[in-house]
Order: sequence, then C-alpha cells, then structure tokens
Amino acid sequence: MKVSIICTNYNKGDWVREAMDSFLNQRTTFDFEIIIIDDASTDHSYEIIQDYQNKFPEKVRTFRNEVNLGITRTWKKVCQEAKGQYIARCDSDDFWTDPLKLQKQVDLLDSSTDSLWSNTEFDMVDLDGNIIQKDAFANKALPLIDSYEEMLVMKGMTMASTWLVDTALMQDVSDQISDTAADDTFELQLELFKRTKISFLSDSTTVYRMNLGSDSKPMTLDTAEKRFTGILNSQIKYLNKYPDQDIQRISHLALVKDRDLDILIFKKDRQIEDLDSRLNQVSHISHNQNEYIEVLKKENQDFQTELSRIRSLYDELQIQYNSVVTSRRWTIPTKIINFFRRSK
Repeated sequence: MKVSIICTNYNKGDWVREAMDSFLNQRTTFDFEIIIIDDASTDHSYEIIQDYQNKFPEKVRTFRNEVNLGITRTWKKVCQEAKGQYIARCDSDDFWTDPLKLQKQVDLLDSSTDSLWSNTEFDMVDLDGNIIQKDAFANKALPLIDSYEEMLVMKGMTMASTWLVDTALMQDVSDQISDTAADDTFELQLELFKRTKISFLSDSTTVYRMNLGSDSKPMTLDTAEKRFTGILNSQIKYLNKYPDQDIQRISHLALVKDRDLDILIFKKDRQIEDLDSRLNQVSHISHNQNEYIEVLKKENQDFQTELSRIRSLYDELQIQYNSVVTSRRWTIPTKIINFFRRSK
C-alpha cells in the first residue's frame, strides 16, 4: 500500500460526499486506501460515511468515536491505522480538485533525498463552494512558510488538507502533540519542521472551505481568546522544548511581525476614521432631510386646511344651488327652456 488517505469528520454532512468523491477520483499508478473517522457526529454524516464503505469495501475503512474526542485526540487515534508508506490528510469539509494530486506528490517525495513532507497550492471557497481566493500562497493570502522559526512566530498554515507525509514520521510527530492543543496542525507543523524539509508543489490541488464557527474560525470573542491563548501556550512550549533553535532569527521574525501589525493597525485606524467621517456626512445629510421633511409636513397641513375650506365652500354653494333649482320661481323658466330644447 502506497498511500493512506485519512479524513476526520465532525458534523460535515453537507460536504463529506464531495471530499470522499475527490479521493475516489484520484488517478494513480499505485494502490491507496481511504480511512475516515467520525467524531460522534450528531448530523447525518455517519450514514453517508457508511454508504461509501458499503459501496467501496475494498477501498474505504471507517471508524467512529462513541463520544466526541475533539480533533487532536481523534487524529492521533486514527493516524495509527494507516497501512500506506505515506499519509495524505484532508478534512471532510475540504476536497481535492486535481485527480493527479497524489501521483504528483508521491513522485515528488520519492525523488527527494531530504524531504518526507509535501504540501501544495490551494484555493479558498465559501460555504457554498464559491471561489474566494485562487492560488492562496501565490496571491499572498497566506505566507508560504518553509521553516520551524517562521511557523513558530507567524503561526502560519501549510494547509493540512494538501499534505502528503511519510507515515512513520507522521505517526511519530502525532504522538508528540498535546491532547489539549488548541490547534493540532500547529503543533504538528512545528514537529515536522524540526525533522524534515517541506517540498512545495505549485499546482493548486485542493479547496479549503472557509467555515465560520470551526476551530480555526471562531465566531465569538470568548472562543477566539481561548484559541489564541492556547496557541500562545504552544508557542511558549516549543520555545522551551527545542533549545537549539535559532533564537536570533525567531527574534528578528517577531520584530518584523510586530512592525507589520503596527502597519495593519494604522491602516485599520485610518479606515475607522474614514468611516466616522462618512457617518458624520450621512448624519448631516440626514439632519437636513429631517428639516425638509418638517417643511413638507407643514405645507401638507396647510394644503389640507385649504382643501377643507374649499370643500366647505363647495358644499355651501351646492346647497344654495339646490335651493334655487327646486324653488317655484325656477320651475316655470325651466319648463320654458326645456320646451324650446325639445322643439329644435
């Protein structure tokens, strides 16, 4: 067995089919297996997963946690099930777009003398699959991290759903990460960078779904603070874990990042100031509009008063007219007029 594709799932019933189909669509010169583990989903995910196992029993192996363990413990558990020489990871809300992804990465690592880990270019989509960003690395949506020091400071993403990693190496580093890690891939990347170089494939092979509410995209301040604090704890842990690291480079990268954050904050402040200015303009326009509305209201009231006066006058004239045309003095002239009209 050359490759074990490992997919973790929790409540991704809307997207897991797309992921599974993209695995099955891989065209390779070697055998591969698909291992998918469900972390006690409460939606219809597991029924879909079972359906794939029933249709492709020779290709798909499934596992299910009886209780929710979280992504880190789930990954560490299922990683040990791999039978292939390499492990390819993909989350169940992401999917592969290049049917030659595995073949290209296997060829890349098989020909390398110093790399046991590969990642690729990727695209970003929204929840409905609409493209948000093509070629995320090339277009600077994310920095392309290629060292331990950069990963530690930048907290970057090498895009786990594009990974192909030597199985023995992946199983070893997975055992190193904490069960309570705020982000399992952050610590995995740090461990991988300490052990091997990463080989980057510039072809876009994978789609990353921007899933608000996921571990990496918290929606509330409370969950965001917990995540950021957890990652900080991991950074401190790894500063102490590997004393042979390049502290001078780490310090330099941290200072550059601090400068970049200052620039970003300045830009955001200017945007806020611009928004405040525009809001004041809108408020001024709104105030003028309110004054004009009051003038229109007054004119409307005057118009209604005048209309009421005219209606009253009309009613009075109508009464006078009726009293005239029905009087005896008006009856004889009317008969004479009607006689001449009929005589024409």
